[in-house]
Amino acid sequence: MNRFYLLFLMAFLAFSSLSAAVVTFDFSTAEGITAMGYAVPQQSAGTNLTQAGPVTVDGVTLSATNGATETRIWNSQGSYSLRIYVDGSVTLSVAEGSITGITVNAANEAYFDLIADVGDYTTAGLVGTWSGSESSVTLTHVGSKNAQVATIVVTTSTEGPGDDPDDPIDPNIFKLDSLNHLADLADGTEFQFTSNVYVNYQWNEYLWVMQLDEEGYAYAGLIYGETGKEYRMGSVIPAGWTGKKTTYRDLVEISNPAHMGNAVNILPEDYYSPFDCTGYLGEIADPDEGWVNYKVYLEDVRLSPIENNNTFTISSVETDSEGITYESTMTGFNKFGIDYPDVDPTEVYGIEGMVTIYNGVMELFPIAIYSDPGTRLWRVLYAGEDGTQYKLNDTLYVAAAVNGDAGKLVFVTDNVDQVYYDLYAEWGYAEWMDWYPDWIALDCSDNEEMFNALADMEVLEPGTVKGVLADRLTNPRLVLNSVPAAADDVELPTLTLFSYKLGDDYLAALGHEMGRVFGYFFYRDGVPYLCSEQDTVQVKLTYDLVPELEAEMAAKEGFYFGLLSIFTLDEPWEENTNKSPMQRIHATDEDYFTNYTIHPLVVLSCASVGETIVGKQVVDVKYINPSGIVSDEPQNGVNIVVTTHNDGSRSAVKRLDK
Repeated sequence: MNRFYLLFLMAFLAFSSLSAAVVTFDFSTAEGITAMGYAVPQQSAGTNLTQAGPVTVDGVTLSATNGATETRIWNSQGSYSLRIYVDGSVTLSVAEGSITGITVNAANEAYFDLIADVGDYTTAGLVGTWSGSESSVTLTHVGSKNAQVATIVVTTSTEGPGDDPDDPIDPNIFKLDSLNHLADLADGTEFQFTSNVYVNYQWNEYLWVMQLDEEGYAYAGLIYGETGKEYRMGSVIPAGWTGKKTTYRDLVEISNPAHMGNAVNILPEDYYSPFDCTGYLGEIADPDEGWVNYKVYLEDVRLSPIENNNTFTISSVETDSEGITYESTMTGFNKFGIDYPDVDPTEVYGIEGMVTIYNGVMELFPIAIYSDPGTRLWRVLYAGEDGTQYKLNDTLYVAAAVNGDAGKLVFVTDNVDQVYYDLYAEWGYAEWMDWYPDWIALDCSDNEEMFNALADMEVLEPGTVKGVLADRLTNPRLVLNSVPAAADDVELPTLTLFSYKLGDDYLAALGHEMGRVFGYFFYRDGVPYLCSEQDTVQVKLTYDLVPELEAEMAAKEGFYFGLLSIFTLDEPWEENTNKSPMQRIHATDEDYFTNYTIHPLVVLSCASVGETIVGKQVVDVKYINPSGIVSDEPQNGVNIVVTTHNDGSRSAVKRLDK
């Protein structure tokens, strides 16, 4: 090797060893914790760094502040880590020279969410990396729960902190303190912003920011250009950055951004959540109303199919202060390339996006489009209104399809045995409750093609069953306006069907519910009935759904039948004084059973007089109200009915209103 080169290399290495050093703070082992001068915590206990005070290792000092919980070294079954909670921090500093690099190795990636007050800090998986040249760096945790750190490795230099690598700010540059005054500047004016702003949304070279004044008013602005930073929403950008006022096709923006600092804080979601402007699309679409560069949310709007140029139309039916109804529209442009849905013109949507202006026309860049998730079937049956269109947010199971005198009907159930019953405002509680599956008929009107398609399906996709509710208080049906979609790779489960033995069981079926019914078959004045053994309970029977059954049953009068049937009600239930969700009459009403009609679909069993009837017998019935009170009799309001049989089994719960 050339002697001069060898001497040069040795001198360089010697200089490097003098000018740079690496210091490791190891929180993952007892030895490392002891080496730093901290006490090793006991099992399921911690060492509070703020109480222990700053420690210095090879010239680097580590200090801490508490967040939502004290910043501490924690022992979890012999596994050690430094835990920094929300808003807690650690500061690394040197008295001489500078910090030029920091590597933070996480013990748990799940909540590893740190920001640095200076320099550049990035995270990739379990490793956070900081670069810069500072005498002090503070790492603050802003995520949920806690950041769990295994080690912090600090690289130092004997040289002092470096200057800002960017050109120094011209002291003569114009100082701007409010986004509200940006529009007043002449185009081309360069300025330094002297107040903090926070990030409302960022996409490529577009950075939308907000500023709150002392009175709480929010002002919006758009920074356009390469900032060299990727910010989280809610990131507070410190004062001191520079830019130039520009107007592009009526859009006021800040171009040539420079000196953009690291986030010094992360604000809660409330700060950067969109303004809910539902019902005010007409105002948003008016350039004079000042909504440019704000993030908004609009609910109950209709969307047009998207055009080849990525534009679409947002429309909303609104009402003015005088009660006059009108339609407002606004242009949408899919600037961010989100997945635009295959919109249904009969449906309403929610849309969130950034408001902008282009050649005097207001536009919305969508961030997200939300389809109406729909309504649970049980809520439609309990609180729906006839004539209102609903989308059912349940997986629905096809049990029977009948093309009969009543129309082209497909009977479906949600097969749900629990619902979240929210009566907090009225009764002071909201909880999951046992529930009996609900039923509804899907009415295909005279659409033969729709009926045939639906009859071939077994399971229906949530959110695809749409129609207008009718006859809720008797025999609820949804008059469909489109063919639902079949759910892929979902098998038809065993459906929960209630069984009624006339004379023994309390018949509490809802209209258009499918279930099993057992009783004696007789004609009364030429009309077929199913009766109890004592003939005290008589329920009308009709063959309208399956006419072929009439001949099969007609020759077996007096036989004991088990039938798979659809139950319908002849008249609505009487209104209750306790205002329960579904109107009911009590079982002791003499007209109770005559209000039902049985529509048999299949004969399950048939036994002549004297034959042994094999089957479950009811031995006990209990009624449980939502407060958990058990009774032998139905109670006011909603009841859960638990039926115990002679074989020890219990039937499905059943809602029941007195």
